[in-house]
Amino acid sequence: MAKIVRINHVAFAVKDMDGAIRSAVENLGGELMLKFECIDKHYKGACIQLGESIISVLEPTDDSSFIAQHIESQGVGVQHIGLEIDNLEEYVDHLEQKEIKVDKSQLRDEEFPEALVGPKVGNGVVLQLTQWRGGHFDVSPEGKKRLRQKYLTADNLRVIE
Repeated sequence: MAKIVRINHVAFAVKDMDGAIRSAVENLGGELMLKFECIDKHYKGACIQLGESIISVLEPTDDSSFIAQHIESQGVGVQHIGLEIDNLEEYVDHLEQKEIKVDKSQLRDEEFPEALVGPKVGNGVVLQLTQWRGGHFDVSPEGKKRLRQKYLTADNLRVIE
């Protein structure tokens, strides 16, 4: 049976992305991996390496974005947890057999398939399920390269720096 392999990253909804980056770098010893913008979902974000782990910070660019709505209803804090799955399609099938609603809109992506599970199952946070075909996205040089490639090739994303 398919299973969760590891927590890949934790994403935080924030009101001030640059301040959150500065805090992670200056106070926690983090290293900025990249900044990006999601054009159609109206938010910008950054991936930050903390030791062998990754956090993301997400700031709304429009009051209608799901990040703005999250901050309004839940406040700043954890918005989603990225989980790496060993067989994503089988795992999604397993969840659906349990009548768990899964957003499969990004499952068809050839290189970077993902699915989302709502906060009821995730104990108050969204779960982003991933199984990237080219390998892990992590803090290794290869993982960082794959992460940047995702943001460079997706139609709705752009790398800021």
